[in-house]
Amino acid sequence: MYSTKFSVSIHILSVIALSDGKPVTSDYIASSINTNPALVRRLMSALKKAGLIKAQTRIGATGLAKPAGTISLKSVFKAVEKEQRLFAIHEDTNHECPVGAKIGDVLEHVNFQVQTKFEEELEKIHLSDILEGLK
Repeated sequence: MYSTKFSVSIHILSVIALSDGKPVTSDYIASSINTNPALVRRLMSALKKAGLIKAQTRIGATGLAKPAGTISLKSVFKAVEKEQRLFAIHEDTNHECPVGAKIGDVLEHVNFQVQTKFEEELEKIHLSDILEGLK
């Protein structure tokens, strides 16, 4: 099962950024995403805690906490994805088998390389790039 928290959070940030400083409620954002306002509130809470948005209870989001050009997608990913690894390694292999005995270590190294490149690429992309694509 895939998590959509990352993409939904980028959607949330985009709506907030394009609101011209007017407060935006979780109900309004949820209607744009076509999801439950409770999910939006949970993600907004994580985004606020990470210092990416300004929000107040019963008012909604009042803006980005910093310029869109300084909000990397890596910072969004780290703020909302609890499990930040791209894939997990099966741990219950047969250690009597030559492959089963070593595959976990080999794949762990591959996972580290892929994860590092993924995060490096996310660091290069900013919310302002997303907003430019929405024009």
